[in-house]
Amino acid sequence: MKELKDLRMIILLLLLVLVFGTVGYAVLEGWPLLDSIYMTIITISTVGYGEVYPLSNAGKIFSAILIVVGVGVALYAFSNLVSYLVRGYIMNIFGRRRMEDEIKKLDNHFILCGYDRIGQVIANALRREGRAFVILTPAQEEIDGAQEGRCLCLQGDPSDYDTLKKAGVERARGLLAVTGDDATNVFIIVSARKLRPDLLIVARASTQDSISKLEAVGANRAINPYSTGGERIARIALYPGVSDFIEKVLPGYGRELSLEDIEVAANSSLVGKSVSEAQDYSGGASILAVRKHGVETIAKPSDDTKIEVGDSLIILGQREQLKLLEKTTEEQESEGQQ
Repeated sequence: MKELKDLRMIILLLLLVLVFGTVGYAVLEGWPLLDSIYMTIITISTVGYGEVYPLSNAGKIFSAILIVVGVGVALYAFSNLVSYLVRGYIMNIFGRRRMEDEIKKLDNHFILCGYDRIGQVIANALRREGRAFVILTPAQEEIDGAQEGRCLCLQGDPSDYDTLKKAGVERARGLLAVTGDDATNVFIIVSARKLRPDLLIVARASTQDSISKLEAVGANRAINPYSTGGERIARIALYPGVSDFIEKVLPGYGRELSLEDIEVAANSSLVGKSVSEAQDYSGGASILAVRKHGVETIAKPSDDTKIEVGDSLIILGQREQLKLLEKTTEEQESEGQQ
């Protein structure tokens, strides 16, 4: 931003010198406007052309002043302009390479396709949760906004295979197709699903009718944010007590409780155990539901419900308890491997 401000100042100085010289020749010598502008330009640029008309003594003194002032400003402007362009070009190259290197190191991250107002809200939520993510968008203004927000980003078509691979789609935890155009989101979903059949994909729908279409082409979930926002406002008005509780347990709001969805991996020590046995690892957190293989959800599961690979556990508890559950599982996995 400082460089851009300096560049504007340089351009303003050049314009002031040009106006100063044009007005001076027009007033002192009585020359036409075009001739005054031409004389000013050839004077401060030191090209060596002859005078447009013979100069009076006043005109000669004015030309001498213009040469001293104008040439100095022109040289200063030219050197700073070249420095700005070269420095900007070099910084752009190295900055882009550094960002691509950081993206290559990402694992279990999210790919956020689109960075308009909805995308910015999602990015802020991911940042609050400490989740790694990279933004994909072809729009330069969205790239500028992402860079100002110190977000990892790539400029390109999010539906392009190469762009998705550069964003680490093979290692990603999930992809969020949240551009404002349903057709664009469809292409993104199809491309991502082709590269990663098992990838979690959440899509933004501009209308309620688009939800089923987006899910039909491969999105795990499609959501209309405007409809969801309206329903949330109505829920708060109708059931303020219930809504207050939900707000307190939703992640990302800095509350003492958190409601999270933990997927059971193949090497998890919870595989084959019952819900009651899994509670011993939770440190006091409660398993509210089990989603079997991402399809059937068992609310209030019985104590003897078996946990299998691919199940998701909906757990309510303090953040420390949830972290303890993950840490305990990792420790037991490492012990088993030893």
